Amino acid sequence: MGLFHSKPSYDPARDIPDLTGKVVVVTGSNAGIGYHTADQLARRGGKVYLACRTESKAREAIASIERASPSLKGEDRLVWLPLDLSSIRSTKAAAEEVITKEKRLDILANNAGRLTDRYELNADGVELSVAVNHIGPYVFTTTLLPLLKRTAEEPGPDVRIVNVSSSTYNRVGQQTKFGSLEDFNESQSKPGNENTYRSKFKRYGKTKIMNILTRELQRRLDEEGVPITVIALHPGGVAIDGAHEKSPWYFAATSAEVAAARDKYKGQFLVPYGQLHTLQTNEAQDPVLAQTLWKATEKVVDGAAGR
Repeated sequence: MGLFHSKPSYDPARDIPDLTGKVVVVTGSNAGIGYHTADQLARRGGKVYLACRTESKAREAIASIERASPSLKGEDRLVWLPLDLSSIRSTKAAAEEVITKEKRLDILANNAGRLTDRYELNADGVELSVAVNHIGPYVFTTTLLPLLKRTAEEPGPDVRIVNVSSSTYNRVGQQTKFGSLEDFNESQSKPGNENTYRSKFKRYGKTKIMNILTRELQRRLDEEGVPITVIALHPGGVAIDGAHEKSPWYFAATSAEVAAARDKYKGQFLVPYGQLHTLQTNEAQDPVLAQTLWKATEKVVDGAAGR
């Protein structure tokens, strides 16, 4: 199955349902698809937390949305949530803030991420792209899980966790063991070549396959009998004008079709425009690798907490 389709089957202006009374968290929502997602879900009645690192950018995004939709101003429907995914401590604190303020959480959209960049370790000793694109979302999601699970216990639940990945998952390079911190920090290069474009691109691809392999969370939720839907996706051409309207984000987060055919969509990978995609590498399909990644991530996070 290809990664792109000529016509969208889901129009957010038409198909996003009434979200009155629902609570949403969107990371990296000060710009791009994250911004448009926050905008659209707030317009449909949701209370949206814009989880962003920089307060000025978050406030500017909120003001921009309110200018476009004056009825949202003063309604406490758009809230800045300080979030720095490069820090385990900051990420956990952000999730705990939501838990203290809200009695429910219906949609968690893990959108924020680091693109191709230089090799460096964060304060927790984790390669920065892995920290921002995988460890941070893992900590954020697992800390919020009690609130998500409580919401899923209500009648007629439709709780969703949506993780942005990328079609570059299939260009990960030579290292996909994911069993230890050393594996996480592997530079995908020979010594001295850590910051070539090729190496940076492979490290980015490594984090994107990690995003897909977090479907291990879906397996665990299913095992517990918890009706939460976990979906990963390739967002499409985000730099193209109007591309946000065709992103599978809206479909994954709000589509009635996903709710009606949950077994079809849970744990799957979507591409524009909300189409199921058959994963193209053995690693991306490997349930054992997914479990290995999850357990190694637990150890890395526990180790950082103990320091």
